[in-house]
Amino acid sequence: MKKLLLFVLAFGIGFSSFAQVNRLVKKDTKAPRTELKMEAAPKISSDITNNDQPTKKTEMLNGRAVSFIPMGQSGNAYGLYGNSRTYLWADPNVNSVVFTHRMTGEAELEGNSRLAYDVSTDGGATFTNNVQVYTPLGAGTPYPIAAARYPQGAIINPEGNTDPANAYYTYFACTLDQSNGGSWGGYGYGSNVLNETDPPAPSQVNLTTGGGYYRLIPDALTVTTKGVSWYVEPSTDYSTGSSEYSGELIVGKGEIVDGAIEYEESLIEFMAPLEGINDCKIAFGPDGMTGYILIMTDGASDPLPFTSYHPALLKTTDGGATWSNPIQVQFGGVDGIEAIKYYWTDELIESLDAYEPGFNRDEVWYNMGFHSDIVVDEYGNPHITGLLTVASADGWYPSAGAMATWHIYSDNGGTSWNAQALYDNLFFDGAIGDIFQYNRPYASSTLDGHYLFFSWIDTDFDGAEENINPNIFVVGYDVEDHFYTDVYNVTRLTSFWYSAFYGSMAQYVFADLNETEQIWNCEIPFMLTEFTVPGDDTKEMNFWYINGFTMSMPVGIEENINTTANFSVAQNTPNPAVNNTSILVTTETGGDLNLKVSNVLGQVVYQETTSNSALGHTFNVNVSDLESGIYFYTVKLGKKSITKKMLVK
Repeated sequence: MKKLLLFVLAFGIGFSSFAQVNRLVKKDTKAPRTELKMEAAPKISSDITNNDQPTKKTEMLNGRAVSFIPMGQSGNAYGLYGNSRTYLWADPNVNSVVFTHRMTGEAELEGNSRLAYDVSTDGGATFTNNVQVYTPLGAGTPYPIAAARYPQGAIINPEGNTDPANAYYTYFACTLDQSNGGSWGGYGYGSNVLNETDPPAPSQVNLTTGGGYYRLIPDALTVTTKGVSWYVEPSTDYSTGSSEYSGELIVGKGEIVDGAIEYEESLIEFMAPLEGINDCKIAFGPDGMTGYILIMTDGASDPLPFTSYHPALLKTTDGGATWSNPIQVQFGGVDGIEAIKYYWTDELIESLDAYEPGFNRDEVWYNMGFHSDIVVDEYGNPHITGLLTVASADGWYPSAGAMATWHIYSDNGGTSWNAQALYDNLFFDGAIGDIFQYNRPYASSTLDGHYLFFSWIDTDFDGAEENINPNIFVVGYDVEDHFYTDVYNVTRLTSFWYSAFYGSMAQYVFADLNETEQIWNCEIPFMLTEFTVPGDDTKEMNFWYINGFTMSMPVGIEENINTTANFSVAQNTPNPAVNNTSILVTTETGGDLNLKVSNVLGQVVYQETTSNSALGHTFNVNVSDLESGIYFYTVKLGKKSITKKMLVK
């Protein structure tokens, strides 16, 4: 009963204070280096804190029992905030999950400058936690020598192996060795036999800035199906206290040799020195040979028309032996992506300072930032996700109404590009204590690359002012049939409703075929962070694994003229809606259009079906009887559906 009262209170706060208006705030296009924020230097004397271990929680979600499994702890929130990195990794071949994090305590030698991993070899049902794998090189001032920061980790599994005892855990992190400005400059990496945790016997290698390599904070780490590990980072000089890109990427390729991970590094020329770069990711397809390095760049040295920060990719088809020239993804301009150029309404764009009535759609700017993710499908095609907004020549507008999480993809290996908006975000970021939480886009897939999943976090209750009470959202996608599932709120009505801090998704999902129903039940690994002191990023953090969140993906969709038909759904106008609102749907084929409006509890409050033969239809919805707040409307044509959010005032 207590939990229910808390939920009711949360909604009471949201709905009783509905006064939110779209804040179309222009921001600087270049991402701030928030990742360089450092916690306070260690105290002269400090105690290592160890809160009581949380206990498992089992709750019903989407009609299924979902368990929140306690994993390890860290001394503060400064290891997981901000960007979407490879914190959580699942390997279905060995039915195992690992999560990488800093340890507890202050920042001293035996505190949170160490690294550990949590491991499950039963598909996430139980974990062995806080297995230490990295130790700083010695005491130092103000931080230990080569103190670890922003760790990532994964499982390296020999091709064809199904025994966890023959697989390896590997970690990778930046370290504070003071060789590249301030405290930064080093890397630390190593490995451990996956299930040898008592005691572990990890390897450890430390690298430093020098010899043309400017090491800072890597964002990109992956492991291929062939058991090859990769990391990538733009080589960035930070000696002056500001980031200066050198014009080269640091690319590391690692394999297990004599029981330990060994890397070979190389520098790859990419774009031009001092280029603006927001993010970096890497992913390979199921064959382990076709892969892409993704750089989010403004492309100032080779600009694209009406396109600010955008994906630029390097492609390999020979397992990383060679990489292509940059493949740039153009958003705006005559050759931009039509789905993006016609997504936002005239009313919205005209409300921005940079545009006037009668503007030209081919002269609207777009920006993708700050963070992104990429996955490669069964055909070797790249799929990118991230938050994209309307922009101008000198800024962008990451505000409610002008931004959305998108799926940007190619069906021909990067020659041409398509896009689909997945979700209209309410918030871009939020300050929790002294650090920021962004929308954290993630992309994952089944091992065969047939089903893809895209996730993000957002604070979705009315009355919120920033992204500080997030839920995790996810949508599934069938590569062959171009079919999207509905958007699911992973943490709705659970103990972590509105508190899925720093939610993260693994690159691979577990999949089980129900032959009777011809359904693939895809269990998606997620994790989240719990503040032991609400809102205090300096105190100890608990980490939780979400076990049992499953999405059902059909094996095949019946042939239907509407199955893969393209159609678009405009944002309702006006929004917020008062008394009445209109929703325009345009299609390439005729068929029955179904509109469903639901509240945040999933209850259907309005439904209408119409037979559409004119390839366009406007739904006129009377909302005068609805309570003020947030609603979701879904338009379905054949097997395909599109969901958007609207506000009722």
